[in-house]
Amino acid sequence: MHPTEPPRSTPGDPRRSGHGPARLAALSLGTVPVALALLGLPACGVVGSGPSTAEEPRIHSGELEAASGRPCPDELPIGEDPSGHGFGIDEAADELPSLLDPRRAWVCRYDSVDIASTTSGGTEYGWRLEGRPAPVDDGLLDGLQDALADLSVPDDRDRACPTDLGPRWMVVHDHDGDLTAAIVDDYGCRSVRLTDDPHSTPPAADDQEGTVAGVLDGGQAILDALGVGRAS
Repeated sequence: MHPTEPPRSTPGDPRRSGHGPARLAALSLGTVPVALALLGLPACGVVGSGPSTAEEPRIHSGELEAASGRPCPDELPIGEDPSGHGFGIDEAADELPSLLDPRRAWVCRYDSVDIASTTSGGTEYGWRLEGRPAPVDDGLLDGLQDALADLSVPDDRDRACPTDLGPRWMVVHDHDGDLTAAIVDDYGCRSVRLTDDPHSTPPAADDQEGTVAGVLDGGQAILDALGVGRAS
């Protein structure tokens, strides 16, 4: 079907100035912001294409008990390691997490240890728990929850990060016996990797509940909320 030619407008006809309903009806979806501008309305109601959010997780109340009450493992599970240097997944996340609110939390520091040499002559690192898990003061839990809620998908996936190496911090929080952890690099871009079970699920792995695959931004805010890290 071919569109018919619209009737000619006459002086005083609102279609002549482009503000009448006939003119707005003729606009395509791609020009909705233009239509809103003509009406003097903000375009904030236009649906964007931001990252999706993971589905809310189920509560697995037996995780802390299964770990004999230990919130942090002795060594970080690595899982997939594209670089071969023990840093784990480095691909950016595609969606935002949906996390249970922390009822209590612990902070654990992991230092790098040389465990092997790569075929190119580099070093493969492991990450070993240093000291004991430090309980987070109840007064800091709201700030931690805010920092976790502000985690974001990296805007620039090809950005360059400083090449310094420091510790990693695992921030484990408990919700009715369900453990969730954020692993924050205290070096480079302060990237964050999440795990829905710090004792068995490698950080940033696929097929997690609530937590997401890939690397997120927002690690410095987590460290600042808890007063830990090299910048504190």
